[in-house]
Amino acid sequence: MNMRWSCFFIPTLKENPAEAEIKSHRLMLRAGLIRKLASGTYHYLPLGLRALHKAEAIVREEMDGAGALELLLPALHPAELWKESGRFDILGEDMLHFEDRHGRENVLGPTHEEIITDLMRREIHSYRQMPVTFYQIQTKFRDEMRPRSGVIRSREFLMKDAYSFHTDDKSLDATYQLMRETYKKIFKRAGLDFFVVQADPGAMGGSGSQEFVLFSDAGEDRMVQLGATDVVMSVEMAARKLKNLSFPKGAPSGKGTQVLTPGHSSVESVAQFLKKSPKDLVKTMIYQRPDGTFFEVLVRGDHEVSEYKLKKVEPGAFMASRAAIEKLGSAFGFSGPFPPKQDGYSAGGHPLKIYVDEDVLEMKNFVTGANERDTHLTGMELGDIKGEEILVGDFRQVAEGDKSPEGQPLYFRAAIELGHIFKLNLRYSEPLKALYSDESGAQKPVVMGCYGIGVNRILAAAIEQHADDKGIVWPKNLSPFQVLVTVVDVNDAQSKQIVEDILSSKLLKEKKIDVLVDDREVTAGIKFNDADLIGIPLRVVLGPKNLKNNNAELKLRKTGQIETVPVNELIPAILRHLDILA
Repeated sequence: MNMRWSCFFIPTLKENPAEAEIKSHRLMLRAGLIRKLASGTYHYLPLGLRALHKAEAIVREEMDGAGALELLLPALHPAELWKESGRFDILGEDMLHFEDRHGRENVLGPTHEEIITDLMRREIHSYRQMPVTFYQIQTKFRDEMRPRSGVIRSREFLMKDAYSFHTDDKSLDATYQLMRETYKKIFKRAGLDFFVVQADPGAMGGSGSQEFVLFSDAGEDRMVQLGATDVVMSVEMAARKLKNLSFPKGAPSGKGTQVLTPGHSSVESVAQFLKKSPKDLVKTMIYQRPDGTFFEVLVRGDHEVSEYKLKKVEPGAFMASRAAIEKLGSAFGFSGPFPPKQDGYSAGGHPLKIYVDEDVLEMKNFVTGANERDTHLTGMELGDIKGEEILVGDFRQVAEGDKSPEGQPLYFRAAIELGHIFKLNLRYSEPLKALYSDESGAQKPVVMGCYGIGVNRILAAAIEQHADDKGIVWPKNLSPFQVLVTVVDVNDAQSKQIVEDILSSKLLKEKKIDVLVDDREVTAGIKFNDADLIGIPLRVVLGPKNLKNNNAELKLRKTGQIETVPVNELIPAILRHLDILA
């Protein structure tokens, strides 16, 4: 596609928007790629949509090349499917759901495992129909508590999700490896430097799981590298060296003084209100088992629970919802490490099993929730922790200062998750009864895999990785246009003819080179600044000084390299420069 800037819509901004905290968000707004509608939702303007379509095309071509079949699933889901799989409560408040006019509960799809499994349990009946892989590129919805970082973490986003169906683990392994290699091709074509790391399946379930990540200060995922090795994994999965402490028998109790903390429930807020450090607080996290029973996990206030480690001792557990916590007798945001409404603070309650992270055993005179709204307890000691059973171990994410079990230092890096692949196994086929007949006629559950890519994130990640202080530097295959022709004097007859020759070039059309011509009647300085900002890989400058000698200037956006070429050699020179670009 060829386009003239005067007929296009690229509303660039000179100043950095106050709302944008990271580079990709700032530049996507300044370069006229996106505009904000509301928290976590964005318009894609024409230039941004062209880049998004380029990312989609790469994904679609590689998925088609891997033999996957494209379909399109509904974004609106009946909630009973999510309840049938058991994930309705697991995703909890991250899920957007509502009742329609008929009183039926619906979900705006955050992902589509349940939906594809429901479709396939009605369509796949025999082993002869497998293996098969389906994929879609579809809008997803998640009720993020704090949408931020532009399109990296939004409430509405575009995702490619694929699902494979198999008769056995061997077949799943083959497709899983095929998807792993396909993802590598996708991200390489997108011009990204990425890593493949072992990851936690999380709420998706299943066994094997790997993430494709790009290291960036703007990333919200934290990865850890083990010493000088090439081993990289998520902070959820990394183990740490323990002191092998045990919960002390007859541990002293504190006074447990009640303190009103109205409106303060987060660790940071409570610590500030009580003039304490987050390290002085013990977080009590209540989890629910698939059978409906509950247990607690205690970690120091500045630490986070590792659900990956937790699920090793409590398979299938998930964080209890606000309603479940309050029905249990506690208060959401104010839970404490003892039976709700018991131990002298009020009457009643039943002790829960408690998993205590080892660091808590070294704490004294700490603060906890009181199991009552707007109330905490200060002056707490280990003897105040009371449970049905207390187990000590490694139940948190690793943090700065930790070492690996072998004593290696842990190096932390922020990362953007680009894609995630999972071996779902029977996680959805069993509860949803997706069965097939094997060669003997016996009914067996289908074995499944799942493979996701955040298409929006490809754009943001490319900008984070390649942009400079002047603006975006697009990789060739993602760029909305490959060539920008900057016409210094739009009334110059020779410039007009050269533009027409470029736009009508059969060679450029055969190579599917997209050209944008800056034909605006503005100063050359504005044109050059905007050219740097929107980041088209190759710039052709038609200026009066060079044109006097029948020359044009070619400039690579990435390196700033400039070459002057005769006008009659311009088209071959454009192709030559594009061939060397990634």
